[in-house]
Amino acid sequence: MERTLVSVIVPVYKAKEFLAPCMESIFAQELEEMEVILVDDGSPDECPALCDAYAEQNARVRVIHQENQGLGMARNAGIRAARGKYVCFVDADDLLDGPFCLSHLAARAEKKHADITQGSYRRIGAGVVADGGRLARTGGGKEDGRRRVQSGGAADGVNYHHLHGGRYTSTADFRFKGFYYYGHLAYNWGKLYRRQFLLEHGLFCRAYPFSQDKAHNAACLSYDPVYAFVDESVYCYRVNESSVSFRYKENLIPVWVAIAEDYLRFCGERGVKAYEDLMAFHVFFGSFFVVKQELLAGHGIRAARRALKTYGKQPLAARYMRELSGRTYIRQVRGGVWNVVIPVAAGLFRMHAYGVYALGIACLQCLSIDKKITKSRYVQ
Repeated sequence: MERTLVSVIVPVYKAKEFLAPCMESIFAQELEEMEVILVDDGSPDECPALCDAYAEQNARVRVIHQENQGLGMARNAGIRAARGKYVCFVDADDLLDGPFCLSHLAARAEKKHADITQGSYRRIGAGVVADGGRLARTGGGKEDGRRRVQSGGAADGVNYHHLHGGRYTSTADFRFKGFYYYGHLAYNWGKLYRRQFLLEHGLFCRAYPFSQDKAHNAACLSYDPVYAFVDESVYCYRVNESSVSFRYKENLIPVWVAIAEDYLRFCGERGVKAYEDLMAFHVFFGSFFVVKQELLAGHGIRAARRALKTYGKQPLAARYMRELSGRTYIRQVRGGVWNVVIPVAAGLFRMHAYGVYALGIACLQCLSIDKKITKSRYVQ
């Protein structure tokens, strides 16, 4: 029987318009030692039948049908069913970025004996499809219905991870930049996991309604994995404004706090190292998201202030903001504007100056500072 090096796990739920380009990008991979596991998470549309059709047409495809349990549980089903040495998660509305993604990741993982191998990525618009492993954009007349994406077109430049292996992976700077500033380590996609590493430590995804990727990778981090990195873009993340990431979340505060509480409890119960700085920054950026979602929903400064006040009543938020205001954790991060912004903002939060805090974030949004920072990370 042919060896399976990589198991590509694709959770599928209400993704019928994106599944075909996703699968095309996977089938275009140069790596032959690959299997594809489609996890139909109780999708109520044509997706279950589409998954079965792919399995009938290609012997490398297997399908799991289950009742709807959410993205994390679908990924877990894929991990348990996988046969590969490594697993790669691909969301059904995204793409692999070119035919050599898996081979580059696998080669680096094998060379470095890595538990987690990370690549760079790009963001793409809703109309981008795969075209023989390359990117093309739909729309227009017959003559331009499928054309290559040009720089600055439907695909952003490459969001480079700015990370490297070795002793650096044990530093606060690595954790801050990997999970928050650049963010690559906070996602389950765009990387390979050594499957035995996940199974040995029971590192399965939690059933959070959002941010389950960050929670999973934080748990992985506490087992001191060997990290490896490739510079190339291996993944195309589709900016889909109808996805969970872009919706108003009534339960943002309780879920956000629960992720931090569960992580600390997880580490305590298992006797592994809890990285307090990782959770402190998680709590800090949670305050930004609390304000931003109120403003984006048109609820105004007063609503944002009320939400911050509610957030401030959470013991963990109060504790970490107090520590950050005293420059705990942030002094271990090398350079950047956040070395100033975080202590100042945390100080305002600690003084319960929630209105000023919300107004400051509103000003940043009016000036599109957050968008400019995001755009600056993409190298054309």
